[in-house]
Amino acid sequence: MSGFDLPPIGFDQLYKQGPFSGLREMESPQEGAARLVGDHSGAEEVGENGSFENNLTRSLQAVRSLQEDVNHKYEGLMLGRDVELHDVMAAANKSEVTFNLMLEVRNKLLEAWQKLSRSAV
Repeated sequence: MSGFDLPPIGFDQLYKQGPFSGLREMESPQEGAARLVGDHSGAEEVGENGSFENNLTRSLQAVRSLQEDVNHKYEGLMLGRDVELHDVMAAANKSEVTFNLMLEVRNKLLEAWQKLSRSAV
């Protein structure tokens, strides 16, 4: 052994799980976002996982859905509806993590585009 151990799952298996695959485990209003991420039945599919555009669109919709859920829970808490504070905080944290991940993906895409635009053709 060289001392460099590879993970038990290959890159292709990680890719097949799809972006934001952790969202699939969520309950209640987040299930809509999870279905968007997990649904691979688009008309413009390329291969098993669909096109990059479809995956990116579903991921952005999942982030938007989580943010709308947080807003709905905040509103319910302020209006005195049956909403627990810990549910609001948990939803806000999930939304923050997915939003930060989306920002990092955007930054990497911009960085890649800038590298491509600087390269000689």
